[in-house]
Order: sequence, then C-alpha cells, then structure tokens
Amino acid sequence: MSSGNASYRCSMSSSADFSDEDDFSQKSGSASPAPGDTLPWNLPKHERSKRKIQGGSVLDPAERAVLRIADERDKVQKKTFTKWINQHLMKVRKHVNDLYEDLRDGHNLISLLEVLSGDTLPREKGRMRFHRLQNVQIALDYLKRRQVKLVNIRNDDITDGNPKLTLGLIWTIILHFQISDIHVTGESEDMSAKERLLLWTQQATEGYAGVRCENFTTCWRDGKLFNAIIHKYRPDLIDMNTVAVQSNLANLEHAFYVAEKIGVIRLLDPEDVDVSSPDEKSVITYVSSLYDAFPKVPEGGEGIGANDVEVKWIEYQNMVNYLIQWIRHHVTTMSERTFPNNPVELKALYNQYLQFKETEIPPKETEKSKIKRLYKLLEIWIEFGRIKLLQGYHPNDLEKEWGKLIVAMLEREKALRPEVERLEMLQQIASRVQRDSVVCEDKLMLARNALQSDSKRLESGVQFQNEAEIAGYILECENLLRQHVIDVQILIDGKYYQADQLVQRVAKLRDEIMALRNECSSVYSKGRMLTAEQTKLMISGISQSLNSGFAQTYNPTLNSGLTQGLTPSLTSSSVTSGLSSGLTSRLTPSVTPAYTPGFPSGFIPNFSPGLEPNSLQSLKLMQIRKPLLKSSLLDQNLTEEEVNMKFVQDLLNWVDEMQVQLDHTEWGSDLPSVESHLENHKNVHRAIEEFESSLKEAKISEIQMTAPLKLTYAEKLHRLESQYAKLLNTSRNQERHLDTLHNFVTRATNELIWLNEKEEEEVAYDWSERNTHIARKKDYHAELMRELEQKEENIKSVQEIAEQLLLENHPARLTIEAYKAAMQTQWSWVLQLCQCVEQHIKENTAYLEFFSDAKEATDYLKNLKDAIQRKYSCDRSSSIHKLEDLVQESMEKEELLQYKSTVASLMGRAKTIIQLKPRNPDCPLKTSVPITAICDYRQIEITIYKDDECVLANNSHRAKWKVISPTGNEAMVPSVCFTVPPPNKEAVDFANRIEQQYQNVLSLWHESHINMKSVVSWHYLINEIDGVRASNVASIKTMLPGEHQQVLSNLQSRFEDFLEDSQESQIFSGSDITQLEKEVNVCKQYYQELLKSAEREEQEESVYNLYISEVRNIRLRLENCEDRLIRQIRTPLERDDLHESVFRIAEQEKLKKELERLKDDLGSITNKCEEFFSQAAASLSVPTLRSELSAVIQNMNQVRSMSSTYTEKLKTVNLVLKNTQAAEALVKLYETKLCEEEALTADKNNIENLISTLKQWRTEVDAKRQVFHALEDELQKAKAISDEMFKTYKERDLDFDWHKEKADQLVERWQNVHVQIDNRLRDLEGIGKSLKYYRDTCHPLDDWIQQVETTQRKIQENQPENSKTLATQLNQQKMLVSEIEMKQNKMDECQKYAEQYSASVKDYELQTMTYRAMVDSQQKSPVKRRRMQSSADVIIQEFMDLRTRYTALVTLMTQYIKFAGDSLKRLEEEE
Repeated sequence: MSSGNASYRCSMSSSADFSDEDDFSQKSGSASPAPGDTLPWNLPKHERSKRKIQGGSVLDPAERAVLRIADERDKVQKKTFTKWINQHLMKVRKHVNDLYEDLRDGHNLISLLEVLSGDTLPREKGRMRFHRLQNVQIALDYLKRRQVKLVNIRNDDITDGNPKLTLGLIWTIILHFQISDIHVTGESEDMSAKERLLLWTQQATEGYAGVRCENFTTCWRDGKLFNAIIHKYRPDLIDMNTVAVQSNLANLEHAFYVAEKIGVIRLLDPEDVDVSSPDEKSVITYVSSLYDAFPKVPEGGEGIGANDVEVKWIEYQNMVNYLIQWIRHHVTTMSERTFPNNPVELKALYNQYLQFKETEIPPKETEKSKIKRLYKLLEIWIEFGRIKLLQGYHPNDLEKEWGKLIVAMLEREKALRPEVERLEMLQQIASRVQRDSVVCEDKLMLARNALQSDSKRLESGVQFQNEAEIAGYILECENLLRQHVIDVQILIDGKYYQADQLVQRVAKLRDEIMALRNECSSVYSKGRMLTAEQTKLMISGISQSLNSGFAQTYNPTLNSGLTQGLTPSLTSSSVTSGLSSGLTSRLTPSVTPAYTPGFPSGFIPNFSPGLEPNSLQSLKLMQIRKPLLKSSLLDQNLTEEEVNMKFVQDLLNWVDEMQVQLDHTEWGSDLPSVESHLENHKNVHRAIEEFESSLKEAKISEIQMTAPLKLTYAEKLHRLESQYAKLLNTSRNQERHLDTLHNFVTRATNELIWLNEKEEEEVAYDWSERNTHIARKKDYHAELMRELEQKEENIKSVQEIAEQLLLENHPARLTIEAYKAAMQTQWSWVLQLCQCVEQHIKENTAYLEFFSDAKEATDYLKNLKDAIQRKYSCDRSSSIHKLEDLVQESMEKEELLQYKSTVASLMGRAKTIIQLKPRNPDCPLKTSVPITAICDYRQIEITIYKDDECVLANNSHRAKWKVISPTGNEAMVPSVCFTVPPPNKEAVDFANRIEQQYQNVLSLWHESHINMKSVVSWHYLINEIDGVRASNVASIKTMLPGEHQQVLSNLQSRFEDFLEDSQESQIFSGSDITQLEKEVNVCKQYYQELLKSAEREEQEESVYNLYISEVRNIRLRLENCEDRLIRQIRTPLERDDLHESVFRIAEQEKLKKELERLKDDLGSITNKCEEFFSQAAASLSVPTLRSELSAVIQNMNQVRSMSSTYTEKLKTVNLVLKNTQAAEALVKLYETKLCEEEALTADKNNIENLISTLKQWRTEVDAKRQVFHALEDELQKAKAISDEMFKTYKERDLDFDWHKEKADQLVERWQNVHVQIDNRLRDLEGIGKSLKYYRDTCHPLDDWIQQVETTQRKIQENQPENSKTLATQLNQQKMLVSEIEMKQNKMDECQKYAEQYSASVKDYELQTMTYRAMVDSQQKSPVKRRRMQSSADVIIQEFMDLRTRYTALVTLMTQYIKFAGDSLKRLEEEE
C-alpha cells in the first residue's frame, strides 16, 4: 500500500490533489510522451507538415497501436463523462449527446458549472465563433477563480472540439467538484483525494473473502468489489455467494443494476470494465458516485456506521416496544374509574398517581428523547432503504401513544381530584356529626342529672329549680339533631362508608331525647311551680318540634329541595363543562341575557392605548392655582399683622378651591382619559403636598400676631390645618382610586382588544365552496378553544376585580360597570361565534366529504363498468374454466349490491347538504335565498333569534350579508351567523346521476352474466357430445349399471339447460340451436349400440372381480394392522410408566397373532388365484390381479418383520425402565441423606460423627455402581434395536432418546452424590483442624483472663495503708500490664483461628445449601427448611466476648495504675 501511495503522490497535480498518467500539461518538450500525445491533432503544426512531406502518411505502425489503445480508453472516458455531465444537466433540463461537439459553444459547460456550484455565470447569446470562445473563456476563468489549475487548456481547444483537452477539462471538473471533498475515517493530512477514495473502498470491503482493492483498474474487473461495496450498505440487495460463482459480466451487470435502483447513475457498462486494464478515471468517477450515494457518519459528529445498523435498529425496536407496552399498560391503569369510598384509600390512590407523575414520567420522557435521537441517527439508513420502518415504530406513533397516556393521566387526575375533595368534605361533615353528637350527649347527661335533682325535690316537697334549664338543653339538642339529619342525608347520598354507623348514632340520640321528653312530662306534670297547662304546652312544643324535624329524616330520601338548599357545596360540585356555560355562569349570577355583538356606542374606538391630540380638549381636568406667597403681600400698605391675616385667608381659600375641585373631579370613561386624569391628579397631589411649606410659614407668622388679632388668626390657622388634612386625605384616596381604576381598565381593555381580534378573524373567514382548507380551520378552531379556556381565567380575574371595586363603592362605578358589561357581552358574542364556527365546520366538512365521496363513487362505477366489459366479455372461444369461475364468482355483483347502500347513502346525504355557492360573492344572487340563523343577533336596526328563517337579499360582501328578518327589517349582518339550508340542487343532481350510473352498470352485469351462462352451457353440452363420441366398449364396461342411463340423461339435461340459458343470449341464433339438436340425437343412437356390445364382456370379468375383491380385502386388513403397528411405533411410551410398557407388549402380542391369521387367509386366496390364472390366461385382467396379489404378499412379509422387531424393542425398553427406576430410587436415597438437616456444631465429636457417616456412605455408593452398569448395558441393546428400526423401516425411536437422556441425568446426579461426599469429607477435616487450633489458643487465654480478673478484684478490695505498700502494689500492677500486652499476640492468633474456622464452616454450609437447592429443583419438591444458627457465628461471638474481656482488662489496669500513681503521690506528700 505504501509503494502504491507513493506512486500516486508522484503523479498528483497541485490544483485538485490529482492528475492522471497522461498529464495534459506535458504535451510538448517531454522526453517520453504519454500515449496519445503523438496523435495528429496533438502534434505541433510543423511536425504534422514534416510527416506529410516524408511519407504522405501521418501514422506509423507503433503509433497506430498507441492510437488503438488511446481510442479505447478515450471512448470509455467519453461515455462515462457524458453520462456524468447529463446526470447534473438534467436538473436544468439540458442534455449532451456528443461530448466533444455539444461543449463547443460553452453554454452546456457554463450550465454544468452553475449546477455544480450553485452560482450564476454570465454568458454570450450569439452563435458566432467569437461568442463561443467567450463563453468557454467565462467557464475557464470561473474555474481559475476557484483555484482550479488549468495548464495549456485554452478556450479555442474546447471550441474546436479537441478530444484530448475536452476530456482533460471534464476530468479536472470531476476532480474538483466531486472527488476532492471525500473524507474518510483514518485518513492522514498528506493523503490525496484518490488515496482517500481508495482507503474508503478498502474499509468498505474489509472482511469480504476473495475481494482485494489495491488500485482503480484491474481489481475492479471481476465486479466483486462493486458488489461488495453495495452489499456493505444494502446487504438485502446483493447475494455474495452468487457473486462468488458468477462471471465477470454478470457481476458487473448486477452491481450496476442494483446501484441504479438506489440512485447511482449507470456511468459504466459491464463491457467497459471487463477488460485487461479498465480505465482508471472512469472507475474513479463511478466509485466516487457510489461514495456520494451511500450514507456517511458526519465527521466529528454522531452517526451510525454500516456495521452497526442492524444492532442499533434492533436496539431501537426493543426500546420502542418496551416503551409502548409500558405506555399502554399505564393507559389501561389510568383509564380505571373505580375508586374506593374510603377517604384514606382514595388519598393514597391520589398520592400514588402524583408519585407516578413526578417519579416515573420524567425518566420515560428521557427514554423517549433517547429514542428520538436514535431515530435521527437511523433516519438516513431508513431513507436509504437499508432499514424498513415498520408501522407503529415512527417517533410520531410513539408520540401519539404518549399523548394518549398524558390525556389518560389528565382525565384520571380530573376524575380523582373532585372525588378526593368530595370525600374530604364528607369526612368533615362526618367529623362534625360525631363532634356535635358528643356535645348533644353531654347536654342530655346534664339535663338528665338536673331532672333527677328536681325529681328528688318533688319527692321531698321542695320547689323545682331546673325546669327552664332542662328545657333549654332539650331545645339545644333538638337544633343539633336537625342539623345531624341534614348532614346524615348528605353522607347517605354521597355513599360515605361510615354513613350507616352515623345514622344509628343519630337515631339513638333521637330516642334519648324522646325518652327524656317523656320523663320530663311525667315529672313536671306533678309539679307545683308551673300549671299543668303551661307544662303541657312547653313539652308538647318540644315534642312537635322534634317530631316534625325528624319525621322526614328516616324516609328513604330527604326532600330534594331541602337537601339542595342546605348543601350548596354538593349541588355545585358538578361544574358545567364547556365555555359558553362555564365562564358565563360564573361572571353573572343571573341568567345571561341574549348575546349582543358589539359594544356600546363610542366605547370600542377608545381601546387604543394612546390619545388623539384633540381628545384632551374633551377632558375636564383640574386647574392648579398656586397659593399666594407672603412676600407678594408685603408691597402693599398693610401692617404685618394684616399681611399675615390676608396670607392665611388666601391659604384657606386655596384649600377650599382644591377641595371643591377634588369633590367634583371626573374619572374617565376609557383608558386614555383615565390615564390623563391619573397624570393630572399626580400633579395636583404634588401641589397639595408642596402646600405644606406655606402652612409652616403661616404657623411661624402666628408668633408675630398681637392680642386683638391673635385669637382670630389662631382660629383661622386651626381651620386651615384641619381643612388641609382633609384635602390631603381626599387627594390620597383619589390617587388610590385612580390607580386601581387604571389597573382595571388597562387589563379590561387588553382583554376586549383580544376578543375583538378573534371576533374579526371569525367573522371574516371564508365559508364558501372556494375554501377547501376545513381541516386546517378545524385545527385552528381547536387551538382557539384552548386559548379561550386559558383566557377564561384572565377574564374571570378581571371581572372579579370589577366586582371587588364595586363592593368597595369605587367612585368610578359607571366606568367599571360599563367595562364589566362590555367584557360580558363580547365574551358571550365570541362564544356564540365559536358555536357558529363549529356548525359551519360540521356542515362544510359534510359538503366537501359528500362531493369527494360522490366523485369517488362516479369513478368507482366507471371503473367497475370498464372492468365488467373487459372481464365478462365472451364468445364461443372463451375458456370454460374461466367462464365458470366468472359465473360463480359474481364478485362485481356482490360489490354492486353492497354498493347499493353507498348510493342510497349518497342520495340521502344529498338532501342534507347545505348550499355554499351563495356565500361566494363572485356568484351574485339572481333571486333572494332563504337562510337560517344559527345564533342570536341584536342591533338597533334588526333583531334575529336562533333558528329564525330569514332572507338573503345581497351577498356581494363575503363577511356581511344584506339580510331581511322575519319581521321585515333589513340590515347588514355577519354571514357567519347564518347557514344556507338544503336542498343543494347540485348535490341532488349529482346523486341522481350516480343512481342512474349505478342502474346502467347493474344492467350491463346482467347482460354479461346471461351471455356467460349460455356459453358455459354450450361448452358443457359440447363436452357431453364429445364424451359420448369418444366412448368405446372398454370405457362402458368400467361404468356401473346405472351410469349408462345417466350418460344419456346428462346429455339430455345439458341440452335442456342450454335451451334455457340461451333464450336471451346475444351469442347463439335459432339455427345454431337446431344444429345442436341434430347432433344430440345422433349421439344418443351411437351410445345405444355401444351398450349392447359391452354386455357380452361383463360375464368374463365377474370371476376377476370376486378374487380381486378378496385380495383387496386382505390388503385393507393388512394395511389396518400396519397402520396400528406404525401408530404404536410412533406413539411414545408414557415416561416412567412400567404398567403402560407391559400393556403395550401385550397389545403387540395380540397384533402378532392377528397377523398370523391374516397370513393363513392370504395363503388360501393365493391358491384360488393361481387356479384362475391357469384357466383364464388370455384375460386382460390377469396381470392386474397377479400384480396386486404379489404386492400384498410382499407387504405381509414386511409387516410381520417390523412387528417382531418392535416387540423386541418394547421388551428391551421395559428392562431399561426397570433399571432406570431402580437407579433413580438409589440416587434419591443418597440425595435425601445428603440433604438432611443436621447442624454443624463447634464440637469435635459432632464433626467426627459426620466424617464417619460420610465415609460409610462413600463405601455404600462405591458398592452400588453395578446398578448403573446394568442400566448402561440395557441402553446399548435398546440403541441397537432403535438403529435397526430406523435403518430398515425408516421409523425413528421416540422413546430411546428420552431414556438415554434420563439415564445420563441419573449418572450425572450419581456422580454429584459421590463428589458431594468427597467434598464434605475434605471440608470437615479442615474444619476439625481449625476448631482444634482455636480451642487450643482460646481456653488458655480464657483461664488467664479469669485469673487476672480475680487477682485484680482482690487487690482493689484491699486498699494499701501506706505509700510503701502502695508502691509495691503499683510495681506489681505494672508488671501485670506488661504481661497483658505480651498476651496480645495470643489474642491475634486466636482471632486468626476463629476467622479461619468461621470461613470454613460458612463455605461448608453454602456448599450444603447449594446442593440442597439443586436437589429440590431436580426432585421438584421444594421444602421450607428452618434456619439454623451457624456454629461459625457462635465461635465468632465467643471470640468477640473474649476480646471484649481482654480489652476491658487492659482498660481497667491502665486506669488503676493511673489512680494508684496519683494516690501514691498524695500519700508521699502527706507523709
């Protein structure tokens, strides 16, 4: 490869990274001219003259050879380059026939460059040589500007049609515009375009056997490279196995054909490449076209290579399948509408929904996005055809399913939330009932106690004290009980789950109240404080109140009016759906008035946010006069006190003036005026706030006043202060009111402008027949309805602001009410327009669908008529089979009959189609047209109600019609408010034409059907006549006795059928029928003569028939036995069933005896047949009888042999089954023993007992091997018989494979038993050693720690009395600490043995558990085994206790040494 690249780089030009071996720039002055450079047109002029002078001939033999090679190469290049140019010129509808000739004028060359570059080039339009040269020069100059190097290619060379330079120019263009842009993974910077293309080819064909790419010439001759490249990207189009054995031309033709199918122009022909050295430039051009056509991974970006397409596609399909299944599952779940009545369960269900929405939906959305990204990567391969996108796998299909899930979720949330709120409300009512019931019970208890007290007083003769108090308690309980009645009925109606319990509790309260009432009546009727009449009146009033309140409680249902009046929350829970009944009902509590389009006069025009220049003149704004300055009064001849008095009086006057202006100010009627008033008031308020400085100045002047005027000045100053405070407060309130008004008017104006825009769009829409974009309008209308739903909240909030302002008694009440009414009116009008639009959409859709269906019906009937004429036209030469199929098929008639309902439907629909042409202003009305109103419309000049029948007087304006109302009023009304009712004459006429067309087609079918039936009958009759004519004695003898007469009757029947079917036929005349009748009579006479000849030969065949019947009877019996035998062979035995095996052997013995009886019968009939053969040797039936007899004898021998073999096979299988069951019982015995639960304790004796048991089992297992050897021997015998049956009778033994597999499984399980015993023995020996090491280290440590603990307790109990004793004791303790630290190694060693033992035991237990699980799965008897405590945990715990004691001892010793040291120091200091 490196040497090849070097050779290529040596021949590259600097312009396009590329040049060929015959470089056009080296035409002259070259030491070794390239092939073709010595051709006449490539020689200088003096060389051509010299050759003519020397010999009169330009070419010598060597040059002629070069010329022939160059001609072949140039011919291929010319054809390839011509096709390449036409591939691009076809985009501008141009074509090149002769490359050398059609580029001479430069026009095609310029067009080619324009297509390749996308630029527009100038050109000369003349046809003279000068213009041609100029056009070619324009093309060459353009190439030079694009840095394309052109050496020695001039405009006159192309204009003169120089073949060499013309090809060179096109090759240069191909290099620059097609090949130089090739980029391949793994390329280096110094690679030329040719090397990059070669590298791409090598990468594409890597791994293909017998395919190598080393150049662009000889490697491509056999076509395998082309096929391999295509197979790399489209393996479904190329079979490489076929390519490997095909010829070169076949491979090339197939590759070029397939490439052409996928969009690669056929630049080459097979014969151009199947040469000794294909043209390199032509091959490069074609291969680069393949490179451009095939998908590529973007450089530095995401993409899927050709090798990974199938893997990624499968991944994509799996992801889509999983997500769609997940979506559909949850759509089904979300569609469930059966909710629990328990509030807790319902709340949990709602929380579960929210959790699903928050936790599961986002990951699935991420997964959906990943699927979309993967599809984007696969999309290029789908468009290329490598992948076939199945229905339902497009991301849009996934989005539809996802949309269904989202809708289902929204619907579920919409259903769940009100249900949750309803149950929460019911739960609150239930809690209230329970709470009030407790209160009622407490009051009844108090009343009962008070009654008992008065009862005792009555007995003692003392005056009553609690009578009024008890009556109050009873009345309070009565009121609570009434509320309970209402609440309980609400709970019952709402199907609250505890409603029955609460009903019982309320009933119990009622009974207690009634009982208390009776007790009161009996006690106080005997009293002395109240008269009997008073007491009776009081008690009867209470009773009547209780009874009247409770009488209707325990009826099945409460009075609906009472319930609804007392429970507005329940009755209003069913919020109306739809915009017209939704917002309107919430905006106005009263009944919505009739819709009135438009606004009050002068209201709409002021929606513009700005003000007109002259509009300010109409606004009454406040005038601001500044108060006089005190300095302005000093110039007069006044005293200072007079100046002060005048100054304070002017201030009072200014405050009064401003107060009057504020009291009479206006608020504005629209947004500009409100804004003006607000801005004006800000200036006024600023002036009022600045007035405070004048007030301060007046206060300062009070000091200068003397006694006579000081009191008056003080009064005025006080009045000024109070008036100014009032003025300032009024100004602030007015500013606040203006702010709230401005906010409200701004929002209301924006909403009204939006509603007005929607009104204009709907009113101006074209509903005539010219507009066929109803689907687009339907989508827009749906979007508008969604916008209205969103706008509903905004408008509702603005209306609520208005209501709040009105409740607050806002001063600008008129403006607020006007805006509120305008919004209500415009909203209602827009909703009415939406209803009109919905009806128009429905009617126009029906209109368009009708005419579409009608046109489809016309085309269908026309096509059906043509099909009937083409399909059912016939004559006598028509095939009878075809005609029979057509007569029986009658598919067109069924279609016609089925289509009758469609035609009838069209007829019916035509009567309901509205008229749309009157809506077209281009179709002026000749007469008035009746129209129907589809909504209310009220204006000053006209009032129209829904469903009114009006008259359309003028339709010259599309949006508004001149309409006459039922009362005779005339006005311009929006056309959207009306529909032009049926009938539509055009639709009715269209439907009538379809009906007539349908009848014509039906008549045509009947005519064709009659003609076909007559021809079929004629064919049958002719066949009968031919059959009779072809009959002979031999054929008659084969017929049954009754069939002879049947032939004649068939002939007569066929003739009669023909006479009947040809009555209305247009194919047969009367003479044809007469001639056929004569032929029928002749055939009948001929057949009667044949019957007489046949009777003579029937007697000779009677004996033959008898014997052949007996032979065939034996054959049938033999075949029955054979079928039973084969069925037995092919029916596998029941697995592990010895009884069936024995039963099958007995059955086979019966069959064998039956075959013996059949053999005797066959011998008897054989003797009879041999006697018949000798007596009737010349009979034609003898060979047949002999042949059948021989076949039966041969079959008999074969069946008997097969029966014997099968019997032997059954006996062998029986033995195999017995041995298998014995072996299985043995395996199960030891598997059960190995699976027995026996805990492994940390006891040496226990371990030794286990080892002893396992050794005993191993001895027993070794002794039982003979069972499996016997099983193997029987299997070998069964295999031999099975092979013999297959070899001799081609019958496969279905039982042997199972028994062989079962035996192999048993052997494997037996080996597992042996291995398990060995492994356990080995593990137990290791466990015993680990336990011994652990005990040897643990027990000494335990004894030592116990000894040290005892010693330490004694030391601590005997406290030393002096420092010397304490010092001695301290030294002893230090020595003990050293000894304790030395024991650390022993502790570590003990830990090591404990962990070693624990690991060994756990491994042993894990192995045992694994084997138990395996045995349970094999025996299919899973047993729950109790969890046993592992001795590993016991040993570890024992060691941890030891370590804990050791650590505590170390800590204790360390603390004691520290304490003793401190004590020693203290004692030494004291001593």
